[in-house]
Amino acid sequence: MTKRLQIYQSPEITVTYDPNICTHAAECVRGAPAVFDTSRADWVRPEAASAAEVAAVVARCPSGALHAIRPGIAPEPQVAPTSVTIRVLDNGPALVRGAVMLELPSGDAQPKTAFAICRCGGTRETPFCDGSHARNGFRSNRG
Repeated sequence: MTKRLQIYQSPEITVTYDPNICTHAAECVRGAPAVFDTSRADWVRPEAASAAEVAAVVARCPSGALHAIRPGIAPEPQVAPTSVTIRVLDNGPALVRGAVMLELPSGDAQPKTAFAICRCGGTRETPFCDGSHARNGFRSNRG
């Protein structure tokens, strides 16, 4: 079952969160714990830091689940990198960074710049990692 997009707003910035593609790497929690705190029901409070700080932390999200929009400020143009980087995490997903076109089994194609591909086979959001590897005890083969 697909979860709804979550939207958190302050006067200076809007943060959106797609729980369907989050890998639970916790970059946001470590980067701005006053803003991102999973112990709260409203776990994102963008007013708890400057808009610039929130945007910088959101930009580090490895799965692309978080996005930041600053009213009145044009988004930075997405410049296609000259290469695509795929980083395979021990006991976790493969993180993809760079401008790619992701072709799904349904025939749909989606332009992406950051996402995580499931390696454990337990995700409910194929092909994206949803953090299932942590729940199901997935371990990488290291032969």
